[in-house]
Amino acid sequence: MDTGVEVNVITRAAADELGLPVRTDLLLALKAVSRDTKVFNGACEDVEIDIGGVVNYQTLLVLNKSEHTLILGAPFFHDA
Repeated sequence: MDTGVEVNVITRAAADELGLPVRTDLLLALKAVSRDTKVFNGACEDVEIDIGGVVNYQTLLVLNKSEHTLILGAPFFHDA
């Protein structure tokens, strides 16, 4: 969890392992404060996230590689 991140992110490997459908007809990119640009490979929509019995549904943007398998950012905190 990272309250400073504006999106929720999952790696492609994790999305595939969880059997999440990845919508790939999207062109998404994000430029970070460090000026790095991340190009997303798609999105997993309406993914059920259950943490400690608190359940909500999120869109997860998909990256081929990331230092973390899953990052829950501001959209998750807002909805939870």
